[in-house]
Amino acid sequence: MIAFRNLTSTAVAQAIKTGIAAVVSVYIAGLLNLPQGYWAAITAIVVMQSEVGATFIASRDRLVGTAVGAVTSALFLAFVGDTLPWFAVAVVVTILICQWAGLDQSYRLAGVTVAIIMLIPHAGPPWRVAIHRFIEVALGIVIALGITAIPLPRRQSS
Repeated sequence: MIAFRNLTSTAVAQAIKTGIAAVVSVYIAGLLNLPQGYWAAITAIVVMQSEVGATFIASRDRLVGTAVGAVTSALFLAFVGDTLPWFAVAVVVTILICQWAGLDQSYRLAGVTVAIIMLIPHAGPPWRVAIHRFIEVALGIVIALGITAIPLPRRQSS
């Protein structure tokens, strides 16, 4: 039997807020005609925390990592192509850039962005793909921060 002892009103409210952030992110991405708006929803889900400060830190790391990965992968696509050896080099270069710049919490997300941009077939020039990816992530972050800032109702004392 499943125990529900950890299912507090705060946990339920956090789950609802995360679901709302995901839906609002996809909806706005659609209004903006972003080609892969689901990344906005994924980002909102990944960065949502119960406190604005924690969401901000997670958001900052994701946004910086996405920016580094987007720029690196766009450069690789534009100048050397998307073969697996170049993809490997792009991941290594991206992670080394993050480590060199002291972005210890961003390197994994930067590498994931390189994979998304270089391995998934896209229509259009590399810079457009990279910019769309960055905007989709930024949109999810903005929505997550806004919804995290909405205070949860406090329980009345009896």
